[in-house]
Amino acid sequence: MRRVRSTMWRRVAALAWLVMPALAGAQPDLSQRIGRTVADTGAPGYRFEQFRLDSADGQRHYRVRVALPTTAAPAGGYPLAYLLDGNAALLATDAALLEQLSTSPRPPVIAWIGYDNELRIDAEARAYDYTPRRPGGEQAQRDAIGGRRNGGADAFLDLLERQIVPRVEVLGPVDASRRALWGHSYGGVLVLHALFTRPQGFAIHAAADPSLWWGNGQLLREEAAVARWPTPAPRLWLWVGQDDAAGTGHAAPPGRDPAAVDAMRQARTSVPPDGASRMSERLHAQGVDVAYETLPGLSHGQTLGASLTRLLQRLARTATP
Repeated sequence: MRRVRSTMWRRVAALAWLVMPALAGAQPDLSQRIGRTVADTGAPGYRFEQFRLDSADGQRHYRVRVALPTTAAPAGGYPLAYLLDGNAALLATDAALLEQLSTSPRPPVIAWIGYDNELRIDAEARAYDYTPRRPGGEQAQRDAIGGRRNGGADAFLDLLERQIVPRVEVLGPVDASRRALWGHSYGGVLVLHALFTRPQGFAIHAAADPSLWWGNGQLLREEAAVARWPTPAPRLWLWVGQDDAAGTGHAAPPGRDPAAVDAMRQARTSVPPDGASRMSERLHAQGVDVAYETLPGLSHGQTLGASLTRLLQRLARTATP
């Protein structure tokens, strides 16, 4: 009996070790601080600059850190990567990756667009900045998770295009035909909103595990409303994790009140489990240059770092879609 119980508890413990990382990947620690990053310690082949600015309504404050290659620019200029959730993206970027990029044929300029605080993820601010306004009054601009305020995506894109991009791109010669906007989860919502509503702002739209369920499929409606694509057609680089491909990611946090759980369940059912792959097929058929990739074995949270590395390597031409 003791041997049976011992075996049982070993199995339970092993299962716990398997489940715990998945839960950690799905439920980010919103209290996590960023501490010192590569922007503070530096990296071979890059120098860093930063600037701060505020939202138009003065309610949100941003810190943009920019990594500039120290090698001579290639013909046509450096490619560019604008990274949403800049604090989290900084934690996913190390000196070894930057050193590798610096010796590549086309080292990218990298701009981490974060909030001017020490939080890895500023849930309130990003829930507003990264989500478009939905039809209806103010009551409609509420999140299925936590009831956070939504609807500020267009104001944030205005800030990005009119203030952040010009300030970054005077720092060195750049190649606007390889200007990329990257975002993960809600950041992916903003990337796809930009693709569907103002596709000429960025040449490459890079979305990692975008929360297609947000707004009960709002992005699918925006996609359907696109009348025609500009010439040249934009490029979409789209990654999904194993959980998302199986339709099990983005679960409502445990302990959430029943109304929020019901709202989340309703949002989830508004999009098929393979919604991202179906979207990529539709856009490809319309002439959009789409590179779609699944990331086997990676949870929703883990796709942040994996997709970010792939983005930068592709821009630098050390890897291809």
